[in-house]
Amino acid sequence: MGEKTAITISRQFCCGGAKIGHMVASRLGYRYADREVLQLAAERLGLPVEEISGRDERLASFWEKITSLFTYGLPDVSYTAPPFQTVTDQRLFELQARIIREFAAREDCVIVGRGGVHVLGDHPGAVHVFLHAPDAFRVERAMEAYGAPTREKALSMIRESDRARQAYLARLAHHDWTLSTRYHLCLDTGVLPPERVADIIELFVQARQASQES
Repeated sequence: MGEKTAITISRQFCCGGAKIGHMVASRLGYRYADREVLQLAAERLGLPVEEISGRDERLASFWEKITSLFTYGLPDVSYTAPPFQTVTDQRLFELQARIIREFAAREDCVIVGRGGVHVLGDHPGAVHVFLHAPDAFRVERAMEAYGAPTREKALSMIRESDRARQAYLARLAHHDWTLSTRYHLCLDTGVLPPERVADIIELFVQARQASQES
């Protein structure tokens, strides 16, 4: 049996990465691994998942800064920072990396975020994808999905997310997550609808598999 295919999707905030990842996994019959990685990490740490749920490619202080940008609660963001850090960022990153490698060794999968491009950098069956979009597109999504009341607030949220993700991956994975040469595909989700982006990823994976088998 050959190497399993692992599609890693790195994405800017509000680019539709989770939706596209779900589409690709469903079409190819692959396991979709995003929140599941966090859930397993929490179980192995013996912690409630809520305690670490805000730390997806972000250092522990991220949501404290994000929530300070607003005077109201953000929809779809239920994380409240614990009074003290019960698990270090490094330990959480290493545990999630171990879980991701277990998935990739065992079955075909789609990994969204969580430093997947770094964690599976030497996996022979990996396909690395980076999704990005113009600010205007991301601002509209931030206002729709997170309830930001103005474009200025939405842009502040986007800028803080980008900065936090950059800091997290630079510190723990030691790489620039926006560097195009780390990826097989870099796609602008502001240009094409999610279905077409998923089409391109699916076709690329199938073509790569066919090339490896020939």
